[in-house]
Amino acid sequence: MKTAKLITVTLEKSADVARLREVAMTLTSVLQFGPFERTRTVTAVVELGRNAIEHGQKGRATFSLTEVNDKPALGLRVTDQGRGIPKENLEPDGPPTSSAGMGLGLRGVQRIATRFDVETGHEGTQIDAAFQPSGSLPASPRLFDQATEALNELSAKDPTAALSEQNRELSEGIADRDLLMQELHHRTGNNLALIVALIRMSKSQAVQEETQQVLTELEVRVGSLAKAHELMQRGTNAGKVDLSEMLDEVARTSQRAFSGGALDASIEVSCEALQLDSKLAIDIGLIIGELITNAFKYAFVGRDKGLIRVEVTGEPEHGITLVVSDNGVGLPADAGRPERSNSLGWRMIRTLTFQHDATLTVDGADGLRVHIKFPAQA
Repeated sequence: MKTAKLITVTLEKSADVARLREVAMTLTSVLQFGPFERTRTVTAVVELGRNAIEHGQKGRATFSLTEVNDKPALGLRVTDQGRGIPKENLEPDGPPTSSAGMGLGLRGVQRIATRFDVETGHEGTQIDAAFQPSGSLPASPRLFDQATEALNELSAKDPTAALSEQNRELSEGIADRDLLMQELHHRTGNNLALIVALIRMSKSQAVQEETQQVLTELEVRVGSLAKAHELMQRGTNAGKVDLSEMLDEVARTSQRAFSGGALDASIEVSCEALQLDSKLAIDIGLIIGELITNAFKYAFVGRDKGLIRVEVTGEPEHGITLVVSDNGVGLPADAGRPERSNSLGWRMIRTLTFQHDATLTVDGADGLRVHIKFPAQA
């Protein structure tokens, strides 16, 4: 019979010790412990649980069916988040290890247990113990079923305790997931910032104008993503992004990326505070970044000054209108339609617009004016 997990008891407060005792009593009965050894084993289990609560801040006790010398035994793993057990408390002749001064202490538990291993450090303590009855109970797959049935009966007698344990396990799982996601987002943000820095460094060292142009466009795109990620992390409304703040950053990133040449073009952004779904906000930011990039590249040929305007109106519930315009040269009469261009930028604009069922129109009569209407958001 391999080790098989049975149940985990959370250890946070004194009431949890009572639950721990009931589980230990139930399982020692299934394993047919004698009255005296059953009392000793339950006392040892309670001692470990109490120490985890009083010294370890918080812990859990996991019961299992295991084997020692090819015979069934009750396995118990107790973990906590404390500062560890002092080395002298683990020595045979060290000071008492029971917080109350009246319990068994770790050495007392060790004398009772058939197997007793301790791993301790500043991150916490893990104790693995096994308790074996003196009788010759044979190992059997049926033993696990009997233990499970006994625990189910115990939960049925006290459904409130079982539900409380389930709720705490769920809360712990959610907390662990949230902590993992926070770490993931933190690393993602750092990586995006590093990528932007590397792009800028590479651009400053690039010799060919075409390479500088490509890196400039890439800087704007990645910068938009980095800002959106930052806003999602800072926001109090999960999954929402402040579009106004994001577009201001897109404009600043674009202005910085295209500065340094002969052209002095300014960007004006008009957008009220709008909390949008992160997907829509990121896509709008990418669209505007591409349109600003196109304006810097093509709108002001032969000029040393220019103006780019970004206007966002409406509300998510009724639809949002986006207008990006410039006072540049506009479109020549024989020019192809830019919205049908096969360039990467316009392909991105078309794809992102289509994904949100938005309508796209372009007017090149007096400068270039791109109008995108996003439908109401559900």
